[in-house]
Amino acid sequence: MKNAEKSRGKQLKNDLEEHLELEAELYSCIATLDMLGKNYDNGLIDASTYSRQMRAYIQKIIDVRKKLEEKGFDLSKFIEQEKIIENYPNAAVKLRIVKSDETVMRPEEEIPLEIVKFSPAKLATETADLVTNFITLIDCVQLGDYARVDNIVPIMDDIILLMENYTGLNDKNYWVYKEITAWRDKLKNEPPDLVIDSEDAKKIEYDAVRWFKDFRQRIRQL
Repeated sequence: MKNAEKSRGKQLKNDLEEHLELEAELYSCIATLDMLGKNYDNGLIDASTYSRQMRAYIQKIIDVRKKLEEKGFDLSKFIEQEKIIENYPNAAVKLRIVKSDETVMRPEEEIPLEIVKFSPAKLATETADLVTNFITLIDCVQLGDYARVDNIVPIMDDIILLMENYTGLNDKNYWVYKEITAWRDKLKNEPPDLVIDSEDAKKIEYDAVRWFKDFRQRIRQL
């Protein structure tokens, strides 16, 4: 009996330590993502480096959050307790915790970290990949000179490929798939180093938000 209790106590201790380590990793990733935004705004890193590293950290945040969710993690409580919105406003916008005007998202506008929770377990990785690509696409068209054809088209290619292999979304008549494909086909015929004009950038940003919202709704129904 004593051995069993000792073993359970040791397991609880190990679980708590792992949970705390994951929370620390999540916090660190969010802080780093916020710093990336500040470094880019201050001209300390170029747009290519910023976009690449942002994509990697968002993916890492989603992965860590998924591991925490399996342990009963409460993301909303974490955000409030650690004052994420107040301390890391750039990261909060990137993760869609708040809108760009600093108003907090309503529950029906769930942030990308929440979307993985509602996706089928076997599609969690694909869901995280799609979320990351949508965020990267939206960010890319906002980056001025970085909004080049050779940066935008590969992201759209990734989204299209992921949708083609995503059970429940792999329908080429799905309006989101058709719109992304149309944009990709239009842009791929342009010179690779062409920076898209501000009007097209705003259209793509607007469309990408629509695509993302519909994707969010669709996976809830799978």
